[in-house]
Amino acid sequence: MDDNVKNLASARATAHHKKNILHVFPTFAIGGQQVRFAHIANACPQDYRHTVVALDGNFDAKSKLLETVDATFIDLRQLKQQHVLQRMQAIQHYLADHQHDVLMTYNWGAIEWALAHRIFPHATTSATATKHVHWEDGFGPEEQQDRLPRRNIFRRLALSDDTKVVVPSHQLQHIAQQDWHVAASQLVYFPNGIALPESRSHTASDTAADKDTPSSKTTEQAQEPTFITLATLRAEKNIPRLIDSFLAAVPSGKLIIGGGGPLLEELREYVIQLDQTDRIELTGNVTDIWGFLARGDVFCLSSDTEQMPISILEAMAMGLPVVSTDVGDIKTMLSPENIAYIAAPSDYPEAMKKLLAHQDYWPTIGRANKLRVSQQFSFETMIKNFAALL
Repeated sequence: MDDNVKNLASARATAHHKKNILHVFPTFAIGGQQVRFAHIANACPQDYRHTVVALDGNFDAKSKLLETVDATFIDLRQLKQQHVLQRMQAIQHYLADHQHDVLMTYNWGAIEWALAHRIFPHATTSATATKHVHWEDGFGPEEQQDRLPRRNIFRRLALSDDTKVVVPSHQLQHIAQQDWHVAASQLVYFPNGIALPESRSHTASDTAADKDTPSSKTTEQAQEPTFITLATLRAEKNIPRLIDSFLAAVPSGKLIIGGGGPLLEELREYVIQLDQTDRIELTGNVTDIWGFLARGDVFCLSSDTEQMPISILEAMAMGLPVVSTDVGDIKTMLSPENIAYIAAPSDYPEAMKKLLAHQDYWPTIGRANKLRVSQQFSFETMIKNFAALL
């Protein structure tokens, strides 16, 4: 970084009080929620001081944070071993012993911290109560179809009238109001945003929208497209569905699966059992998102449950057409030109076949997706929305 830029950042940091934010994550493993936080923290290091709690002790997403970010990491995995009453008491003591301007809790896994804050709102050494913001980004497999009644009741108890409840999708807005009884005045619609990749016009990794159209490719290239996905490899991503659909719908070409996660080795074994290692590649963790996506012609999402996946925004920013299961807000995220290739899980292979049959339309879809993400889901708007929360 240029010395003048460093000096300016240092001057700004000392010119005003940094808001001190306590973030309580069930895990700080790499995922959409953690990546969004990293993007925000990286964009404005002079404004916030972050304390990040990982309730499972996993801090893999630290790799997404720049060195300029003022962040401390607290491993509280030992709380899981305690009885719920002991755990609530420990949470109360932690909140009382540490000064923070804002408490941010994330998803069901941190809901006990929300309840502790509601019961003991002034359990702090500061003169005023800590502001509370609760983020809900989606559900695990156990709640992908229907919400569990006991969890709905607990959320109603934990989320006070003063809590801001933040959701990234219209579907979650409806669930929060209907199932959790969150008042409209508390609810904040917070769509994810993304910065467009820098121009790669002078590199081999150009955006998909600027690649050769199928009509200008050789016959062999057009018949062997590359389908690509990027995900944390968990059960709800249903990567076996993607693998099976690809093999059934795409007679030749390649499938590249990017991302790490608990199911990585199991999926590698599955590909070996299918004897498809020549056509299907699992890369593991991806550090260069744009370089990775530039390898693909079509982006795939095969999840059982999503809300507003950042991976879809990244694919749109790279000008890729998308074939996806119809989950969360994906239909409202993508351009109208892409909607025909969003399908119910049972129809996913047919959607892939349909998109494959219209290769001449891929550049049009890609350009429409790129335009839509720049107009509707800008990074600048997301940063402004975050500041407004505080």
